Amino acid sequence: MRARNPLYIMAKPPPEVQAQIAALPRNDPSRGVDLLHVTLISLYDLHHVPPEWLPATVAALDSFVAAPFPLRFDRIENRKAVTLRTRDPLAEARAFQKALVNHLLAAKAPIMDGTTPEPHITINYRGDRLNAQKMPPIGWTVREILLMESVVGKTTHIEHGRWALTPPGD
Repeated sequence: MRARNPLYIMAKPPPEVQAQIAALPRNDPSRGVDLLHVTLISLYDLHHVPPEWLPATVAALDSFVAAPFPLRFDRIENRKAVTLRTRDPLAEARAFQKALVNHLLAAKAPIMDGTTPEPHITINYRGDRLNAQKMPPIGWTVREILLMESVVGKTTHIEHGRWALTPPGD
């Protein structure tokens, strides 16, 4: 099997939100709450790119400025995996993703994959074949983003940096 170490820009829920998610009956309790996240951009696979790509990405993120934005999920869905989602447009999150991609492109940072997935949180990678269901909303204001490497098959994230989001004028 080919080694994979995809690099993502993600947001992680704060501890009180992690606890709410962990309490959901469809959550996989064998995965640590520290792995819960929302992928904002999928960048590239570190295992298959030149070594200078990572520092170039970090440098580009060092100059990124954006305001915090809300995330809120009110549905549990099974799409190959069990995920928290919403039917709301998540306009602020989508605008943030677009601004981040535009910044990385302008900074000439490598974003080989460059996909901006619909914001969601995977709570069980095995899937459970149960129907979608509404749930009381779970959300938070994203105040920082993280550059994370996922070591596929090892249930491990390696942090390569974190950046605070600051309201305009701060």
